[in-house]
Amino acid sequence: MTGRTVGSDRRTRWRNLAIAAVATVATLWSTAAMATITQGDFSVFGFFETREEGRWGENSSNLNSTPTTLSHPTPTTTTATLGTAATNHGGSFDFNHWDLDEMRQLGDIRPDYHFVKNYSFLGRFDTLFLKDADFFAFYRPWYDAVGTLKDKGVAPPDHDWTPYTQSELQQQYFQNNLHEYYAQLNFTDNFSMRIGKQEVIWSEADALSGTEITNPINYTWHGVYGAEATEDVRTNLRMIKFNYILPDFLKTANNEFEFFVIPGDFEGDGASGISNTTDSRSPWAIPAASAKTTINQNGQVVSEGTYGALDAKPMLYSGGLFFDEPTENVSHYPSNSIKNSEFGARLSSLLPIGNGLQASFIYLYEMRYDKEGLCTSCSAAQAGPGFTYLGGGAFENLGHYAYGPPRPGIPKAGTIKILLSQDFDRRSFFGLTGTYYDKDVTDIVYRYDTLFAPKVDVNTTETTGPAYTLNPVASESEMTRFIVAGDRPTYIPWISKQHTFLTFQYVNTWYPDRPDNAIQNLGNVYGKLREDSNFFFVDAVNWLMNGQLTSTNVFEWDIDDACGAVTTTNVYRYSRNVLVGINSAWFLGRSGRYTDPFLYSRSQTQNLLEFTLTYEI
Repeated sequence: MTGRTVGSDRRTRWRNLAIAAVATVATLWSTAAMATITQGDFSVFGFFETREEGRWGENSSNLNSTPTTLSHPTPTTTTATLGTAATNHGGSFDFNHWDLDEMRQLGDIRPDYHFVKNYSFLGRFDTLFLKDADFFAFYRPWYDAVGTLKDKGVAPPDHDWTPYTQSELQQQYFQNNLHEYYAQLNFTDNFSMRIGKQEVIWSEADALSGTEITNPINYTWHGVYGAEATEDVRTNLRMIKFNYILPDFLKTANNEFEFFVIPGDFEGDGASGISNTTDSRSPWAIPAASAKTTINQNGQVVSEGTYGALDAKPMLYSGGLFFDEPTENVSHYPSNSIKNSEFGARLSSLLPIGNGLQASFIYLYEMRYDKEGLCTSCSAAQAGPGFTYLGGGAFENLGHYAYGPPRPGIPKAGTIKILLSQDFDRRSFFGLTGTYYDKDVTDIVYRYDTLFAPKVDVNTTETTGPAYTLNPVASESEMTRFIVAGDRPTYIPWISKQHTFLTFQYVNTWYPDRPDNAIQNLGNVYGKLREDSNFFFVDAVNWLMNGQLTSTNVFEWDIDDACGAVTTTNVYRYSRNVLVGINSAWFLGRSGRYTDPFLYSRSQTQNLLEFTLTYEI
């Protein structure tokens, strides 16, 4: 790369930053004149926000590595003796290394237009059957300057990552997102319909949920932890939702029936969410367990451990030679066809039990917990020209280099490509969720949420094909999830003059017929799936300084893996429209576990501290 090219890249980068800064300042300045707009039947509300976040404990130093050595037994041959990867040092209590991973400027704009009132459309036409209607939208654009400032993001060194291209920057750090839009149509006091891009939240659980699987969580926007509200990272789906309020009968009350249809709009597996498992430059690469080590293009063994430390161009070593080892998923999402529609229904009632037991019976027929594993049925043609089948989803092409020609002195012989495939099947899910208020003894609102799935897909490990190929193979199991939670306002004088709102929740997940060699779906051969796992959290919300400061503090713990986190979210209302926030997540307990479904043990090099400045309109 010439000096002129470097200078041009730098000028372009700083010009982009200057434009973004001017746009942000202009937006914040102009909103003073906007305030909250309400004119007749139209209103708009929302906010503009800037977020800056850093992490500590991220691989402060590398220890104990040994280099790969090359020998030449004959003048025309080269063999390698592999070294060992460096030991990653760091963790929750290591403050020697900080890394910037967020400089996000975002908008949250929510217009609402009431276009039918009392059977009159825009005050001009009689709708005859449509009594009332609103149109609502949620527009959420944002720009993150981290990708512009750090051309390789947060990728670790010696992992073959190259600077972002402009298209990659646009994809990861610029979002022009019309997050939600729908029309709410009320035909009678009892019957209504909602049409458009929307969320369906039927669970009564406080945080983690068993029955909330319809709208996938998009972890690529803000990772597993951060300031994003849950509604902001759910993937909204185009659907039609019906709601009918039923009359009281048999001593029940508040009876309601809901039904939705998603006419062919599959946008990801709602069970595990949408996550980045391919690009370690992104701060939001999911910290799930990945391979322990791999080999970079210089023939050196490097640490991985999570998807945040993948090598961009991994190689494997076999028979004295190196091979490029790309992995490719050759499956395709289901088409947007009416034949691929998904459905859900809920029947809710207040049952005459005790002080009144609220219960909702849920049935879902959706493509969730889908199979993904080695494509053992793939042909060599799917791998590409010149590839031959080795077995177990592996294909070889001697003399072809997927990641470019060998670097000097590296005996690279060709490429071994691993093909994965994913099958998307609609399957049944049964749920029961609700609340019960015990006002006689504990004064606690209890919440419960259960899910039963007769058949979900899990991954297993099997050695197939070449001896060095150990990859996930799809299998099946039943799954149940049980959640019990409680809410209680409690007055603690030495903390606050107002009530402290306490919440607790316990989650149990059970795979009764789990295969013995089952692994985590968000991991690889090292990520063992527990047959039974247990998790709980407790949080306290306080309103301090005459209610100007809202402080939420949470303790979360994975009981089986002995790891968890302490998080705190604090928002101070500086003035009528301006809020200042400081948030932190600190991961504790055992680290480096491969059986941790909640990712705490692998997140201990990602402890974060975040500042926010918000202007409400």
